[in-house]
Amino acid sequence: MPSYKPSLTKFYAFKYWPIWFALGCLRLIITLPWNWRMAIGRAIGWILYQLSSRRRSIAQTNIALCFSHLTASERQYMLRQTFADNGVGIIETAMAWWSSRDTLSRRVSIEGGKLIEHAQKQGRGVLLVGAHYTSLDLGGILLAPSYPYYATYQRHGNALMDSIIRRGRLNHLPGMVEREDIRQVMRLLKQGKIVWLAPDQDVGLDRSVFAPFFGIDAATTPIVSRLALATGAKVLQFSHHRTHQDQRYLLTVSDSLASIPSGDLVADATKLNAAIEAKIRLKPSQYLWLHRRFKTRPNNGPTIYK
Repeated sequence: MPSYKPSLTKFYAFKYWPIWFALGCLRLIITLPWNWRMAIGRAIGWILYQLSSRRRSIAQTNIALCFSHLTASERQYMLRQTFADNGVGIIETAMAWWSSRDTLSRRVSIEGGKLIEHAQKQGRGVLLVGAHYTSLDLGGILLAPSYPYYATYQRHGNALMDSIIRRGRLNHLPGMVEREDIRQVMRLLKQGKIVWLAPDQDVGLDRSVFAPFFGIDAATTPIVSRLALATGAKVLQFSHHRTHQDQRYLLTVSDSLASIPSGDLVADATKLNAAIEAKIRLKPSQYLWLHRRFKTRPNNGPTIYK
């Protein structure tokens, strides 16, 4: 379980220079006034919208499926806002890794933290169920000073970026666990620790059940139910949104998943997706619509994405 910061000395070869340059730019941006950071993030989002035709197509498809009640112009506006918020998310990630904790703490409010405290007083581990919001890293880092938790993660395909990500997160977290290391997750929960995971991505047919997400059958991992059943951990939902015209963050811990595990994996997955959907609807463009949430189809149905 990585709890040490990986060394970066092996990544000084010429092929890594473009990444170092981009990271240097991000570190410079987060020294600017807050409103400038947000404006630059939205500008980055506009550039991504123009250049990333594949991701734009994926997000457009997801929004059309999940918000079919909106007009075409309303969906187009949400699409653009999604890219803007993803651009801001890049800046927020840099802030999570390198900004002063004291500076950020003045901008955060936490609701429902006593639910975590109550579970731990009972000697139970806490399975903190998150989702892929655009403020993924920052939301978690803002929670960590009050409620230190272990984060599950998937290795990045680029070795330098993987090391940077782990170093940035380990500035604030006691440790991280690879997503596939279920035994380690179970050990931590049985020890009464808090473990964060995000079960809202498509992990394929073999490891999923199908449950509605915005009214569409979505392959959903039953890992939350299985971990809760095996460890007796308390399952709590965790969400985070940028509020007050991009000036503050609201972190919410809720007991919306109290019925998990119920013994019925499909019922639990349905409950899980409904809870995540409800939080997404609060700030729809702050969700990561750029991933193929409906990639796996039931009964080998036709593909959704071009």
